[in-house]
Amino acid sequence: MFKKIFKFTAWTVSLITVVAVVIIHILGNFYQVNDGVYRSGQLNKYNLEYYVQEYNIKTIINLRGKSKKDIYKDEISIANKYNIKHIDYKLSNKVFLDYNKTSEIIQLLKDAKKPYLIHCAGGADRTSLVSALYQYEIANKSIDEAKEEFSLLYGHAPFFRKHVIAMGDSFDNYVKNKIKEK
Repeated sequence: MFKKIFKFTAWTVSLITVVAVVIIHILGNFYQVNDGVYRSGQLNKYNLEYYVQEYNIKTIINLRGKSKKDIYKDEISIANKYNIKHIDYKLSNKVFLDYNKTSEIIQLLKDAKKPYLIHCAGGADRTSLVSALYQYEIANKSIDEAKEEFSLLYGHAPFFRKHVIAMGDSFDNYVKNKIKEK
């Protein structure tokens, strides 16, 4: 009996892993956050060019920061080709952001020309934080609705990767401070 349960569990975990790899690496973990706001992981040049054309992207918000890697150079090249504003805003998924830093992100989102794409490496943690901030502060969603951006669907799994808890804590801190202001 134990062997059957173990085999079933191993098979299920393997299948989920394969599906996650396909979604994150092949499709780019691309989703719509709201009207004119999209989120993803780092897209390869083919996916990025497709999404840019399909959704008429006007701004790319890169949460990874500048890089010398080819994938970054491809992103810059595509941004230039389609006259897209490219914003590098480096965040770490391990570092708690205080209220001033999350407020700065909110202002960046308010100022960015839509439609825009927000992305980090996998689209799971930093992108979840920024998408949740957008939902709460700009789209006026409830706290619970905004927190749906921190989902396993997007690869956000703090129970396996404890260091990414900083992203959820940063969102909670922003909300707590925002409520105090009211």
